[in-house]
Amino acid sequence: MNNKVKSMMVLKGVSQRDICRDLHVAPATVSLIVSGKKKSRRIRRAIAAALGASYESLWHEPEFKKAA
Repeated sequence: MNNKVKSMMVLKGVSQRDICRDLHVAPATVSLIVSGKKKSRRIRRAIAAALGASYESLWHEPEFKKAA
């Protein structure tokens, strides 16, 4: 569970439903991402953008993989 993301969403007034509508995905999908049970860079990027935070600060991993 990513409590930091949930806390920031409350503070910024951003709901999971807002993210769902913007991305045209099911609420369960966003819930799975926020809880850490599923990964989606696209949805994680959208959440970070909506919160005005960096991808790395929320998800503790680089946004882009380095080329080999």
